[in-house]
Amino acid sequence: MFFVSRLEYPSAQARTSGAVRKRTVPMRSRHIFAMLLGTTTFASGAYAQDAVQLDAIVLEAESDETLLQNGYIAESGRQAMRVDTPIAKLPQAVTVITQDQLQDQAPRTMLEALNYTASATPGNFGFDSRYDSFYLRGFPAYQTGVFRDGLRSFNGSSAWYRNDPYTLEGIAVLKGPASSMFGVSTPGGIVNLVSKRPKDTPYNETRLSFGSHSRAEAAVDFTGPLDAEGDTLYRFIALARDADTHIDGYADDRILIAPSVSFRLADDQRLLLSAEYAKDSTGAVAYMHFDDITNPQVTDEPAGDPDYNNFDQEQFRIGYEYSWDIAEDTQLRQSYRWTKVRTDMHYATRYGLYPDLAPGYWSRYHETAKSHVLDLMVEHKMTTGSFNHTFALGADYTRGEYTADYGGTGDGQAANDAMDVPFYGSRKQTQKGIYFADQIERDALTISASARYDWVETDYADATFGTNIVTSGSQKDEAFTGRLGASYEFTNGVTPYANIASSFAPNVAQVFDDASDPTGGPAEPTEAIQKEIGVKYALPDQRTVITAAIFDIHQDNGTVLAVGDDGRNRGLQYDLTSRGFELEAMSNLENGVSLIASYAHMKVEINDGAPGTEGNELSGVPDDTLSLFVKYQPQTGPLENVGLMAGMRYIGKSYGNDANTLRNASRTFFDLGATYDFAAFGYAGTELQLNVRNLFDREAQTCTGDWCYADEPRMIDLSLSRRF
Repeated sequence: MFFVSRLEYPSAQARTSGAVRKRTVPMRSRHIFAMLLGTTTFASGAYAQDAVQLDAIVLEAESDETLLQNGYIAESGRQAMRVDTPIAKLPQAVTVITQDQLQDQAPRTMLEALNYTASATPGNFGFDSRYDSFYLRGFPAYQTGVFRDGLRSFNGSSAWYRNDPYTLEGIAVLKGPASSMFGVSTPGGIVNLVSKRPKDTPYNETRLSFGSHSRAEAAVDFTGPLDAEGDTLYRFIALARDADTHIDGYADDRILIAPSVSFRLADDQRLLLSAEYAKDSTGAVAYMHFDDITNPQVTDEPAGDPDYNNFDQEQFRIGYEYSWDIAEDTQLRQSYRWTKVRTDMHYATRYGLYPDLAPGYWSRYHETAKSHVLDLMVEHKMTTGSFNHTFALGADYTRGEYTADYGGTGDGQAANDAMDVPFYGSRKQTQKGIYFADQIERDALTISASARYDWVETDYADATFGTNIVTSGSQKDEAFTGRLGASYEFTNGVTPYANIASSFAPNVAQVFDDASDPTGGPAEPTEAIQKEIGVKYALPDQRTVITAAIFDIHQDNGTVLAVGDDGRNRGLQYDLTSRGFELEAMSNLENGVSLIASYAHMKVEINDGAPGTEGNELSGVPDDTLSLFVKYQPQTGPLENVGLMAGMRYIGKSYGNDANTLRNASRTFFDLGATYDFAAFGYAGTELQLNVRNLFDREAQTCTGDWCYADEPRMIDLSLSRRF
């Protein structure tokens, strides 16, 4: 008799925590090592009599260390309050993109990962793989709204750290102001990325992917213990991609390595070391040419010269996390991260009448951005009377800087390459903050309070393009931010909540009265306050969670970018009010259906802005967004090993400029996916997956700030993975 160790689908109960992705391993012989070899042949007879059914082993990529997740539903985490909290009890709107959602949708960028999140608009600038440029609740969140494992990501002017979804086990999207816990951040919310961490149980994955436009990618993810005691754990992630895109001359290549090691220093102490290196090569100009500035229609011709359109980026990250259980109810946690990003752009912009375009101006841009980020926090639990308290007292420090050089010429590519690139701008920013939070629980009542004070000092220098004039100086900003919220969980699973919160973010150097203002003046810090009420409902079987929220955010001195007469992006300061409501639902049903649904309606009104914009709507923010993603995994029968996925994304109408004279039409995109597991053929853990984005190849455009961009056409990815 032949005995084959094979991976099988989990039971109905286990399916809800992972659908297709989480595999169980029934061992039908005493030779457990057969799981690793795939197939092993034994002598017949005696072994058949001794075969036993052992407990199933669940293979899953997530560690569940800082974010506990179950299929498409996140149960608890420390991403919002810095202490572990059930998400249903948090008195604020939180959306978590789980590991299962990331694996099923296979996003190539963080922007694609946000496609099915309510109040997130990741498509304001069309297709652009260089930057993670997204809005939350109508406010730009890309500059100060990205955090990783609770530490702020400091972005330069163009040197932005690119976080690859393959290195993440989840993405927590915190809606509304979060400054009282995380410091400098945007009013619309923050995205707190959760890194993959070493696991104490082995998980190994190899993956090959092929797709549209000669796209080829290979990736590995290995983790497990390094010693018999499990005191030392490791994780090693690597990815290599060679790809073109639908834009002629625009590449999308990447090499990434991300190792991490976790040590148990003592019974009460743990140290995690992590690092990452990535090198990218893409195009420097991502937008398509359009002729008529008054009624722009994006054409099929790239604005960048296909023969000279290079954006090379190299980035480094190294850091640690240390935890010490001082006492049964007291823990100290310290984390640190150093990053460095270098960018180098060589490109030419094409001009003329479509389709006869020719390079008319050649440009070069170099930038280096570096940052040190440190957080130290003590968590303490105690009881006063009938109230249970979880205190968080901490301090953090960020030192970030960047230097950029930019120049151009109309004399051709050779002259551009030989140019001594002149200075463009620099920043050196130091931020110090102290914060305190108290999460109070009494039976079904949860009260969440936090307060923080930040001091920020920035040295800046900006060159006026085409001259030798450099404006420099130093700017100091400080602010108090707070948050107070409460929720009450009824026995029927309904949890209403309310909160009021504020945010703070400094705006450095000069802002301008309008796009033609040549001088400008000192910027004021952006401050905002939000009022939010909502309700969360978990069905009795805990397989479906529905959330709804109504919000009102008033922002003072927000910075909006506009293209000036000299071609530079100029900062204009606006007072804005964002009002709206959002609905979300996540389900892991017993019948094999998993789904994500979201709807958001909002309007962002300009209270004070550029001349002629008062009372208008902010450009690029759709009035309505609607999305639905469904996966069906048959439980039995001939299709048991097949998974079917379908998604729909609707982006409603919006304005293309703040004068509201340009209107964006609504757009609807459909996505499709399928998986097939080869376990039935004896190839345990081997899966084929197909993902199609923009299934019907919808050609659409969107305009933001008087500039228009094209959405990506249909994209097909086919991957073959092996998990063991």
